[in-house]
Amino acid sequence: MLLRSNDADLRDLARGSPELLDANGAPSGARILRLLGVGGMSSVFLVEVDPRRRSRSFSSLCPARIALKIMKPTMVADLAQEGVFAGQLAQREAVALGRVMDRRPPTEFVVGFYGAGESPVEIRNRSVSLPWLALELVDGGPDGSSLGDRIVRAPEGCDPVRALKLCRGILEGLSALHDEGIIHRDLKPDNVLIVGPVGDETPKIADCGIARVEGMSHTVAALTREYAAPEQWLSRPGERNPLVGAWTDVHALAAVLWFVIGGEHWCRDAGDRDFLVAGQRRSLRTAARLHPGFAGERAALDALDAVLARAGSPAMPEPLRDVEAARVLAPKEAPSRFSSVAELSARLLPLLEEFASRWKVRATREGRPTTAFRTTQAIEPTVVTVDPLAEVIDLPPIDTQGRNLPPLRPGNVSFHPDGKALARFGGHLFYLWDDKSLPIPVPPAEAALVASTTYVLRGPFPGFALVGPAHVQLVRPGRVMSVPLPSRPDGTPVGPIEAAIGDGQTFGVVTSDLDDEGGPSLWLLAGETGWSRPSILPIGGRVLALSSGPYGILAVGMNTKGNKGRALFASFDGQTSVYTAGVIDKPPLVCALCGAERVAWGAAEGIVLAFDRSSVTAEEVEAKDRPVAMGLDPVGVPWLVTVSSVMRRRSGGGTPVWTTYFEKDAGAPPLVAIAFSPDGARVIDAQGGGARIVPRDVASWRSTSALLDLT
Repeated sequence: MLLRSNDADLRDLARGSPELLDANGAPSGARILRLLGVGGMSSVFLVEVDPRRRSRSFSSLCPARIALKIMKPTMVADLAQEGVFAGQLAQREAVALGRVMDRRPPTEFVVGFYGAGESPVEIRNRSVSLPWLALELVDGGPDGSSLGDRIVRAPEGCDPVRALKLCRGILEGLSALHDEGIIHRDLKPDNVLIVGPVGDETPKIADCGIARVEGMSHTVAALTREYAAPEQWLSRPGERNPLVGAWTDVHALAAVLWFVIGGEHWCRDAGDRDFLVAGQRRSLRTAARLHPGFAGERAALDALDAVLARAGSPAMPEPLRDVEAARVLAPKEAPSRFSSVAELSARLLPLLEEFASRWKVRATREGRPTTAFRTTQAIEPTVVTVDPLAEVIDLPPIDTQGRNLPPLRPGNVSFHPDGKALARFGGHLFYLWDDKSLPIPVPPAEAALVASTTYVLRGPFPGFALVGPAHVQLVRPGRVMSVPLPSRPDGTPVGPIEAAIGDGQTFGVVTSDLDDEGGPSLWLLAGETGWSRPSILPIGGRVLALSSGPYGILAVGMNTKGNKGRALFASFDGQTSVYTAGVIDKPPLVCALCGAERVAWGAAEGIVLAFDRSSVTAEEVEAKDRPVAMGLDPVGVPWLVTVSSVMRRRSGGGTPVWTTYFEKDAGAPPLVAIAFSPDGARVIDAQGGGARIVPRDVASWRSTSALLDLT
């Protein structure tokens, strides 16, 4: 059936859930379910793709649910009047995103791309061919799905720890585009989407609709007035503007980062003539929603202001500012803009890291959380028991592509907030999402270290990390690189790495060095390759697991004999609290989890311990076998995975009980990990398969408004 709409913005296109047709009018296997948002150029729809009937327009990597961006018919007509073919414009965005997706693994900071095409649509009895793009569906859940949503909702403004993470991700995403010869040209808060709950956010750059791609000549002149660089005003449709380059995105990037830190737009409104006409950038001190962690550091704030002012300068970088057309754009005294994201990052990130470090210490001493975290309590409210508690969808083992792989072990798979993961099967690496897998090439020189890896973790910045007894390797888009190990002050090497943490907030390793205080050493990565001074963990034995939260790091493990539990909490100001009563008579603790408040948990075989500031409470656990993983779902409720079961902490009758939500079949591979998305929990087994668990309250995990808000 031909797609039909009576609306210029296609708002009624999803009525009746029609099937998308390809350019020849044949079914594509994709069904349009509902409208997600309307922007200036396109409308975006939630689409379900049947893998059995999927047309060649969609990539084989295409997941079952995607966002389909369809160009509006008015935009097609407007482009034609300017001599630009709509299909060419869509193809440019497809090429841009396709280049980024070709990296292995793809960057997590750019929206995924899964295909492109054109479909005939009947608009008020007239057939029009409309280009479309198949994109990653980004649902930020109840916290909002755009950078604009998240920052506006921060009560005190964005804290320095959160700002550092968001800014670093946006910088990484834009760098990935520039590395592939792509200039975005319309970067703004609504074009940065966010996945993951507060406390575990990943920004994703989206909407490359007016991007300029190296090697493609056709272009369109478009901009967002409050974020566009001055040279963009000189662009003409169909003509290449020689003044536009990576520095053009740097200008918009400065304004986006100012928005993250200041909590409001750099340009006050459309009538802000100081900004729009004279190019005068206001100070961060004038931001009404500047977080106390920034406002309290006045000298550092001035330095940060100066970096952003230079990044957003109306003056072009040297030597372009001497071009005649560029001289009229800025006063002579204006500083030359940074020419690249790398130049800006080199100046900006050390300042943001210093803000974050100081705020962690200050917040800890004031008894405040160091960063924003989940918005709900860590204990599920009392509910009427419904049987079953969740829908379970089986997931098949990964496609090994003919390889005979060793089993996946606990600690050897790591998920990003978007549900994509890196898994190590012996010496082989696979990128996983939904029921799909993609082998990651391992350089021959790195193969032995990959095979000796103990932990696969979230990377300290982008990508993932592989940690073994004597190595730390970063797996980033298109490359694997080694990180120098920490060393003692006298330069001598440290002992073997026996535990590690990489959860998106904190990255560090624990080495087995014992000193007079009787504890191993915790080293946290500071910057790209440097390590902080070691913190001694007087745990009285070995550390087996770590977890970080808004107040510090929980370390759990066992005594030197290996038969009793041990636990301590290390706050961010260097203080440690060792738990003894209620711990040292329990079995070794092998999993750890920090909650939204001050409560944390450690799991041993057949038992879970809840840790508060000074107390330890044993909680009832339905499954008694060996724990392998713990995690917080999008609304802050903790889950526990054992080799055979998945449990969720429930507060039935006021007494917390870890209740079974899933139990694997007898003879099925053991379970090894868990991750969460707005669609439910995914538990993964030793063959890379497992199950998707959709709890009865999953609606609270999802966004209550449009998933995308593209303007």
